[in-house]
Amino acid sequence: MTLGKGDVVVTATELRAFGFTDDLVDRIMRFLDSSATDLNSSKPATVVRAAFGQAPASVACASHAGKARQHVVDAINDMVTGLHGYHSSLDGMRRRAHAAEDTSTTDLTHINKQIVSAEDCAAAPTVGSPSQCVAPGDDS
Repeated sequence: MTLGKGDVVVTATELRAFGFTDDLVDRIMRFLDSSATDLNSSKPATVVRAAFGQAPASVACASHAGKARQHVVDAINDMVTGLHGYHSSLDGMRRRAHAAEDTSTTDLTHINKQIVSAEDCAAAPTVGSPSQCVAPGDDS
């Protein structure tokens, strides 16, 4: 089902047809959370300024190592943010799928009631008992 502007919503039944059971979605979301936690705790240690000695080239090397460490920390932070984004997107997809299925079920139940009412009304009119059917409206 497409809502517009590229938003695609699938029902929970369609998710299950693709192999995405609620249990699998929960397991994937737990995996994303634990991976983000593990990754966030794996940041490299700070480089001590005197780690390579006191010579000017050694101090420059320590400075470069510190900058490289910061790039690694920034990349880890970006990956953690990405994992949280995947978690949020997957959860949102599941919520929209269940909402679409709930809406479809409600709509189909309403339509089915209208069909049964129309069938009952038109079932057996006779000359002595003409049909008193009324076309269903929005409030039927």
